[in-house]
Amino acid sequence: MDMMNHPLMPIMRPAEDDLLSFLLGAYQISAGVMATPSLCGAWQFGTFGMRRATFHYIGAGEAWLHTRQGEPRRIIAGDLAVMPHDAWHLLAPERELHGEAMTLGGGDGPYTTILCGYFEFLAGRFNPILDALPDVIVVPADQGEPSLRQLGNLLMTETGDERLGSGSVINKLADSLFVMVVRHFLNTCHDPRGLLAGLADPGLRRVLDGIHKRAAEDWSLERMAKLAGMSRTTFAQRFSDLLGTTPNEYLTRWRMTQAELMLRDPSTSVAQAANRVGYEDESAFRKAFKRIHGTAPGAIRRWFRDKLGR
Repeated sequence: MDMMNHPLMPIMRPAEDDLLSFLLGAYQISAGVMATPSLCGAWQFGTFGMRRATFHYIGAGEAWLHTRQGEPRRIIAGDLAVMPHDAWHLLAPERELHGEAMTLGGGDGPYTTILCGYFEFLAGRFNPILDALPDVIVVPADQGEPSLRQLGNLLMTETGDERLGSGSVINKLADSLFVMVVRHFLNTCHDPRGLLAGLADPGLRRVLDGIHKRAAEDWSLERMAKLAGMSRTTFAQRFSDLLGTTPNEYLTRWRMTQAELMLRDPSTSVAQAANRVGYEDESAFRKAFKRIHGTAPGAIRRWFRDKLGR
């Protein structure tokens, strides 16, 4: 049998998608649904001020999305609007707002059903995935992947049923929704920034893949430049231009994110965490950790130990 055509062989994915999947898992994405209101008459509301990314999927009807960026945008059934940075916004049935107060008041008129949810990451003070996204993303039903609309409709159906395990199913579906949004943005954006710009560059992608998957190794500037196939000067400049920070600073932030996750386990000592992310000098690790997270590694460890009651 030809193993390359075996039905159980894994589907091959582009390198950038593979790294994106790795990062989403490493930063521990969590998602869920907050509400699925069906509205008519005079209404307007938003989910800003929650300090996390939120989304609205139009299940039926239509609405106008009002933001601080440009003119209001009409969104219809199957469209998805995402606010990765908790940007101010209001949804309303009309192009003109009636002030900025939120109301779910009833009245006459056609119904609009909206699925409102959230995305958040449980690890890391800095998140290069979110940092690379704009304040507002709208994925029209006729431009996104067919599976994205199917997923939105499945979420609508699942939230309407109170079946065993529906909460877990809803959260996993919402996780997948975020991945599809990022993938859509990466495939349609003509001028990506930050991490997504790095993923689109073959040389930088090789470096980013190495840094994220083997952070404890000795990542000198010379080694990174060689892996990228560039001179040190060219590599350092291109990395900074696309990702908005130096290669060493990016590496340090990633290492400290990993260390924070390790220190959530009370059985992991500060010295062990330092060693696992590539620091032989514990004092240098403590200094870097405090600079990135704003608190000492021991304080993080004690907080989670007390939280877990260990």
